[in-house]
Amino acid sequence: MSRNTAGVVLTAAALAAPLGSMASAQAVVTPTMSMSMTGSVLGAANTASVGCRQVAHVTMKNPDGTPVSGGNIDFFSHLNGQAGNVVGSVPVTDGAAEIPWVPDAAGTHVISAMYHDGGPDYQPVAGSITINAVNLGGACL
Repeated sequence: MSRNTAGVVLTAAALAAPLGSMASAQAVVTPTMSMSMTGSVLGAANTASVGCRQVAHVTMKNPDGTPVSGGNIDFFSHLNGQAGNVVGSVPVTDGAAEIPWVPDAAGTHVISAMYHDGGPDYQPVAGSITINAVNLGGACL
């Protein structure tokens, strides 16, 4: 079952639960996500060289500003208008997760991140960053 399907099933089950059981339920936390990319020194913001290692960074905070202490971030990459691929899944440690990524083609890439903790206490959260990859013939700047 996909995460999206599981989310729909869990939401439907929660809505169908009697109101009496909801009184003892905990509030669901919606964390905030910020995302950045490092690795390029080309000077232009959000620009990378094809074939050169970049690192996607995600920071997760609770509504009170404390770091999220668990869960995972799933990272995805795709060129605008084309199918994408899974970059990987990384656990959140002390409110942070990062993963290396290498652009394989010139163009505008969207790097997405989705947070989930596998339980009912945190809402899934998603974010993305756009990176313009340029082909410099294998030179990593």
